[in-house]
Amino acid sequence: MDLDGTAVASLNAAASALGELKGSLADRPNADLLTRTLARREAVQSSQIEGTKSELRDVLAYEVTRSSDGSAPDVVVTERYVEALQLGLDAVRERGRAGIDLNLVRAMHAHLMQDEPESFPKGHYRDRQVWIGGSARIEDATFVPAPPSMIAPGMRELEASMLQYAPREHEALRLPPLQQLAIAHAQFETIHPFVDGNGRVGRLLMPLILAAEGYPPLYLSGALLRNRTGYYNALNQVQVRGNWSPWITLACRAVVESTQDAIAIARDFDAMLEGWGTRLQKFRIDSVARRLAPLLLGHPVVDAARVAQLMNVSDRSARTGIDALVDGGILYLQKERKRNRVWEARALIDRLNKAPP
Repeated sequence: MDLDGTAVASLNAAASALGELKGSLADRPNADLLTRTLARREAVQSSQIEGTKSELRDVLAYEVTRSSDGSAPDVVVTERYVEALQLGLDAVRERGRAGIDLNLVRAMHAHLMQDEPESFPKGHYRDRQVWIGGSARIEDATFVPAPPSMIAPGMRELEASMLQYAPREHEALRLPPLQQLAIAHAQFETIHPFVDGNGRVGRLLMPLILAAEGYPPLYLSGALLRNRTGYYNALNQVQVRGNWSPWITLACRAVVESTQDAIAIARDFDAMLEGWGTRLQKFRIDSVARRLAPLLLGHPVVDAARVAQLMNVSDRSARTGIDALVDGGILYLQKERKRNRVWEARALIDRLNKAPP
């Protein structure tokens, strides 16, 4: 693979950013809560690349109530992404890099697409030719992916070369994780193995590869969403011209942007927690109010039942804690509803929705 100077410099900058992220989140007491919330934001942003309208607060409320009342109709679609991502992270946690295999890819696709009609091939490769862009005529397509007969061998090659990658006896041939994730994503999108859902499944592979290589979860869809046209154009350069430099450059810049964003969010969350602690000083340290505040980092939208479950307290104690945080300007009633009333840590959600400078 021949890369231009810009792509090489971008790889170096991204590798440095990943090292900074690893150091910044190491031993952070609330790291799991932070990454849980960032995973939900990733699901929203990756789905928005495909045209969905659900916002982060919609998805967080749906997880609590399991009701899409008043939310965008595609909130369930976005929640399926959250669940598919967790499926992948669980596989990596259990089996490391070996967990990222074709069985996982098919399982994630089946989970993502489970709400499609019964006739839709969930977790199965497509059996017909498709094309991207243009009109109803394949002759006008922007890109024509692999024919159905080439999907299975192409996916086996992807699994061997990029997902599980070179065996340990070929350690010297191993590419750095950044190149692996960029190549794996582009190769997957070029094969385009499924009738629908390819973009979301392909974007799931990138954080899973990083997680399997020991890096904290890092999610790139926000950066790709903000440069959606460039993202599609860079992939097209690979697919049509075999030119990898634009995509490697864009992917690495997305890594740098996403890394800096995650670190900044972690610092801002720390500052919020400190401020909340000051507001809640009148409560005992073991009170529901004091103990609930840090849990909001991972659960920015709650109802009384969720608080009771998280903290193993009665519904009455949970509601008392919520009321205390409402009085302290930490929680706000999300919507006036007769049923499924939920409260949100508005400052947290507003910060997560803020684009990097």
